[in-house]
Amino acid sequence: MRTLLTATLILAACTTAQAQTPQQANLAWDTPLGRTEFVREDGRFGVFQYPLEYGDNIGRLYIDGLSGEFGGNGPLDGYWSEPDISHDDDAGDTLICPFPITDGEGRMTHNWGRIRIIFTDVDFPSDFVLLRGRCFTEPVDVIPGKRLN
Repeated sequence: MRTLLTATLILAACTTAQAQTPQQANLAWDTPLGRTEFVREDGRFGVFQYPLEYGDNIGRLYIDGLSGEFGGNGPLDGYWSEPDISHDDDAGDTLICPFPITDGEGRMTHNWGRIRIIFTDVDFPSDFVLLRGRCFTEPVDVIPGKRLN
């Protein structure tokens, strides 16, 4: 009986360790956007952030379905948001959308678009390929993510 109880407890501990939600792990990727990190869950969205050289210095990715006990490799859809371009944008070549959105942080911005992400492995976390578009255009700009840690 004691052996059965011990085996059951060990099995439960192994199962718990394997079924880790994204929020429980320390997750970061190297991307052309810079170091991109999973920062939290927001309802059904997983929220990533990456550094910027302007505005409030944070860009965010909101990935629909990347919360809770995530399984599979996608594709998952979502959106990205960055602060409106300010006078800090010396090049002045960044296009903005014709109307603003309010992102998951309550930030209103004209600088946003759609994304689609596919993880390279069914076990999360793994490397990914992110497709990004501006405003409502189809996401076609490829942004690879190489897992760190």
